[in-house]
This record gives sequence, structure tokens and C-alpha cells, in this order.
Amino acid sequence: MFKKLVVGALAAGIALTGGIGAASASTEGVDNMNQVKPIKTLIGDYYNYDRGFSYHDVAGRPDIYRTYDVYSSNGIFDNSFYSEGRTWYFKGVASTNWDGSAYGHYEARK
Repeated sequence: MFKKLVVGALAAGIALTGGIGAASASTEGVDNMNQVKPIKTLIGDYYNYDRGFSYHDVAGRPDIYRTYDVYSSNGIFDNSFYSEGRTWYFKGVASTNWDGSAYGHYEARK
């Protein structure tokens, strides 16, 4: 009796979740990666000549600029700075180097 109950519960669980293959890997082809190309072309790359770093638009948020290239020789960053008509706000350290220097993550609005 117990065996029939367990087998019935397992069968019901598999049937309700869409079968065994429901959690398998995607069956879509690699050609679907081509759909990313139009989105990537919308992201613009820019250069800040005052401070010497590159930055880009944030995908899905065209009103925000982002950079991970603000260099600090001692690893200490300004909380914010004004450059080329925008106020840039510190978001965190992007990477650190062996000599104590670092690159900061900043964001600004248009």
C-alpha cells in the first residue's frame, strides 16, 4: 500500500512539473546570440579628456554613464567630482594593483 502511494506521488510530481526534461539545457541554437548585436551597438563609448578615462552608456538606462577606469595611484578616491559638465559619483573600487594603486567605479547622469 505504501509503495503504491509513493509511486503515485512521484508520478504526479513529474507530471505536474512538466516531465523529466523540463529542467534540461536549452535546445535553442547558437544563432540566437546574433540577437544581442543590435543591443550592443546602442551602447556608446566616450572619453573624458579632463581626467583621462573612458566611459559608456548603461544598457537599458540611456540617462546614466558608467566607468571603471578612474585611476588612483594610492587607491584613495574622491566621493564625487565634476568634469565635462557631469558630476561623477564613486560606487566602489573596480580593481586593485600590487603597488597599491587602483581603478574606481563611478557613475554620472546626463
